[in-house]
Amino acid sequence: MRQHKVMLGDKVLYQAAQLSHAERFAAARRAEGIPCHVVPDTTPKPIREQQINPLTGQPRRRGRVR
Repeated sequence: MRQHKVMLGDKVLYQAAQLSHAERFAAARRAEGIPCHVVPDTTPKPIREQQINPLTGQPRRRGRVR
C-alpha cells in the first residue's frame, strides 16, 4: 500500500494511502498555522495480473484505459 506522508520538519504528522487525503490534511494544518508539507510516495505501482472471469474463462474487460 502506498504511504504519502505529511511532514513537519523530520516528524511525520500523518500518513495516507491516497495523495489527495494527505494534501487535504496538510492544507488544514497550514490553515491552523502549522507549516507542514506533503511528501508523495514515489514507489512504482505494482502491476496487477489479468483477472479471469470464472464463468467464461475469459479475461475480464477493463472499462477505462490505464
